[in-house]
Amino acid sequence: MDTDFLVIGSGIAGLNFALKAARYGKVVIVTKDKIEESNTFYAQGGLAAVFGKDDSTRLHIQDTLRTGDGISNRKIAEILAKEAPKAVMELKRSGVRFDSDKDGFKLSREAVHSRARIVHVSDITGREIEKVLVKKVKENKNIVLLEYHMAIKLLTENKRCIGCVMLDVKNNRTLPIFSKKIILAAGGAGMLYSKTTNPEITTGDGMAIAFKAGAVLEDMEFIQFHPTMLHNSSPSLLISETLRGEGALLKNKYGKTYMKKYHRDGELAPRDVVARFSTIEMKKTGSKNVYLDITHLNEEYLKKRFHYIYEECLKYKIDITKDMIPVSPAAHYMCGGIKIDEYGRTNIASLYAIGECACTQLHGADRLASNSLTEGMVFGTRLIGKIKKEIKKDKIIRTKIRDNTVYHEKNGRIKKLRKQLQNIMWQHAGIIRSKKGLKIAHIKIDKIKKKLDIIKNQGINKEILELNNLIRLAKIIIISALRRKESRGTHFIKDYNERHDNIWQMHLTIDKEHVKLK
Repeated sequence: MDTDFLVIGSGIAGLNFALKAARYGKVVIVTKDKIEESNTFYAQGGLAAVFGKDDSTRLHIQDTLRTGDGISNRKIAEILAKEAPKAVMELKRSGVRFDSDKDGFKLSREAVHSRARIVHVSDITGREIEKVLVKKVKENKNIVLLEYHMAIKLLTENKRCIGCVMLDVKNNRTLPIFSKKIILAAGGAGMLYSKTTNPEITTGDGMAIAFKAGAVLEDMEFIQFHPTMLHNSSPSLLISETLRGEGALLKNKYGKTYMKKYHRDGELAPRDVVARFSTIEMKKTGSKNVYLDITHLNEEYLKKRFHYIYEECLKYKIDITKDMIPVSPAAHYMCGGIKIDEYGRTNIASLYAIGECACTQLHGADRLASNSLTEGMVFGTRLIGKIKKEIKKDKIIRTKIRDNTVYHEKNGRIKKLRKQLQNIMWQHAGIIRSKKGLKIAHIKIDKIKKKLDIIKNQGINKEILELNNLIRLAKIIIISALRRKESRGTHFIKDYNERHDNIWQMHLTIDKEHVKLK
């Protein structure tokens, strides 16, 4: 198959880009599951953008940089803050029915935001955005959608990306797609951890195949953990930060609030702070969870404003208007990823990245709540604006590829190895780390890799590829964490409790199976 634009991923970043790119050429969207299945779909909060009369672009930039703990790129933060309102208005014109009143958007506040600036649709913002964009994609005659197709390997020639080999998951066959422009919008890697708010598809495929092709990865040690996932929920249920923004309090098993004693902003401290001290509080009290209490707010208001969370919690016999919600931290968002510039360009010609799999340097050491959906819109739009004129002069380059043997794993070995990896990462490369623990994790993961390599000799399938990608990223995260000799943002390592003044960037390149500083 040949195309002008190949988009890998179907969240807000990929779909927004695809719709714009379809004006200039043929677009193929490939997605590993059904098109709606993405982190965007499960996003509850909304989009951070300046609309409030008491708000300003300067304050949005300031809040982003504060959360990033000295690592965020000011220029990128400025771009996001300035272009965010336009992105929101574009979604509104597309049909997303954001909560509004006679004065404009109803705005919520989340952690570290100095003003209310979250534009939302109740507590199902991502779902509503995805629904609107998916409808437009399916109606667009210039877009071909391939669901249940997984990216296996990027194809390169003369330091240029020319396409990607895909696994047709349902038909157990592989096929190449050659393209003038390849856009990775494949999301994060929440499945690295035993506790995560992410759906099953988040196995870091985009980052892993980009790295193998020679792309630079950046800030991979920074993994954001959300403080409030409904404890023991299956599938995982995120309890939106907006509850804390509207007055919910975190309490330990004795019913005592605790965040104010750890941080001046209390429940509205950065996520890394809240997740870390909630973990510490759980250890102190010998509990596996803490509680989120919002019962002091009006019952009818809660049912309307947080309708989705209210209904979902009822399934667990929890009435959020009367009961405290048992919560615990869980892996949530990749702050690092494939290194790109302000237009989504990687270090490989014709290969681009947007969304969670990309590192714009916006998030730094921790992400400001609700900047992610906004980022996906803003930088996808900037990318098409930069490359739309190149399509007419670009040419399709094809190459022969080796057929892959598709192997069906029946005995559950892959599932068992994946679970082992997730437990290792949660224990040793999670919220609180140590040099010793990270080194132990690296050794254990190498043993898992050797077992997987034996299985891979028989062929590939979706589960084998996903585990292989997770292992590659796990090793990168661990090595990155060991090389950052300080605690900063989401990277808290017990050996270095004090943050160093010297801020330095790490760039990762591939050299066989080893990671080196560039």
